Amino acid sequence: MKNFFVLAVAALGFAGAAGAAEPEPVKPLQAVAFELADDNLSQFGIGLDPANLAERVRNNLAEWQFPLSASGPFSHRLQARLGKVARRETPVGFSFSSGNSDPRAVDFQKADVLPVTCSLRDAGNQAVLVERESTFSAHALDKDVAPARIADKLVDQIGTACLDVLEQAPLPKQPGRVRTELFKPKWMPDVRVEVREIPAAAGASTAAQPAAIGDEPKKEVIIHNQGNPVIFQFGYERK
Repeated sequence: MKNFFVLAVAALGFAGAAGAAEPEPVKPLQAVAFELADDNLSQFGIGLDPANLAERVRNNLAEWQFPLSASGPFSHRLQARLGKVARRETPVGFSFSSGNSDPRAVDFQKADVLPVTCSLRDAGNQAVLVERESTFSAHALDKDVAPARIADKLVDQIGTACLDVLEQAPLPKQPGRVRTELFKPKWMPDVRVEVREIPAAAGASTAAQPAAIGDEPKKEVIIHNQGNPVIFQFGYERK
């Protein structure tokens, strides 16, 4: 059985629903409480303080210009919960893993991953507005890793999962809030997937002469890893 290295990229799909009813208006993010459940913190074999982890995550998310607050009254609650490390599909982004080289093998393109579930609720009626599960490589969480390093990695992974939820929240947000060229956050998530619409070239078509296929609007998908971002463009050129 041979070892191999797999370069894995998350597959992204885009879908729309036709004829959907107009969503009910929701209140804007005004003051968001962050809460971390202590579920499964003991699996790392070290003493982890959930209150300290939560404070660090809250401070990191506040750098992204979201109104995370240490005191109420709160308009919303952002809640994170860790799952158990398990052998699952490789997480979003680029990752290297070694294992069975046979694509028919049970452990093909599998890795030890930590699932993190993050949800955003209305603080009043407790309605869940967004809930998503993200998975992260558990390599940096092994028992032979220094406790401080494990805590740092968990802060990054929990913050990454919850930043994704805040960015996807169907709530009024200030334009450009998460465009990092407009501000300088000190903390960066482990990986962040951004989808941008690229408009068609101005003046590319007229009533008499429609736009060429190459001039149609496109989507640009950017995977922001801890390093240089990787950019994909989807359109006629299929880049």
